[in-house]
Amino acid sequence: MCGGRWVPEGPPEEAYERLTDPERFAPLHKFAVGLADWLEASFDVERVEGYGLDSKVERKDAARSSIRLIPRNDDAAPITVSSTTFPGLSVRLGRWYTDSFPTCGCDACDETAEGERERLENLVEAVTAGRFREALGRSFMRKAWAETSFWGPWGMTKQRPVLRLDRDPTRRTLAGRAVGGASSGSSGCTGDSRPRPALFRELPGWP
Repeated sequence: MCGGRWVPEGPPEEAYERLTDPERFAPLHKFAVGLADWLEASFDVERVEGYGLDSKVERKDAARSSIRLIPRNDDAAPITVSSTTFPGLSVRLGRWYTDSFPTCGCDACDETAEGERERLENLVEAVTAGRFREALGRSFMRKAWAETSFWGPWGMTKQRPVLRLDRDPTRRTLAGRAVGGASSGSSGCTGDSRPRPALFRELPGWP
């Protein structure tokens, strides 16, 4: 979330290459632990801490062990949080959605710790309130894609990475089976998407 420091003229060119006071994001580490504590106390989840929990979320500059919250309801979405030495957070919500807090950190983006805390809170609140959706689709052209959506009073966030999956593994995932032996971690309804031929499986948020 960008601040309003450069409105309305916009940031100068050199601000994109400047990083002033990255330590302003250090409070996000403490906030992430507190958020995990609250989620563990409020929902029926298993808490796992350690390194090597998620190769995409975790980075070489990890500041501490990652935290993963796994709902005991298989229909619900897990959350993984990794703290980086930037300092900042790298997060996975559900199966496919990943994000960084801050997204950039340069002076031009003008992000703040408070703004990034609020952005993460909004996404997590959407997951726990059931306002979170993941879908896996495939076309007849042997292409597959994953789409995630969050929504709330603050608006909607979408992420749609294109995955290169063959039709057979994708079909097994849509049928509730694993790709490469990993659990699909989801249940829900399967139906047709129009106008593009595709099948979707929806992943509900936490109850």
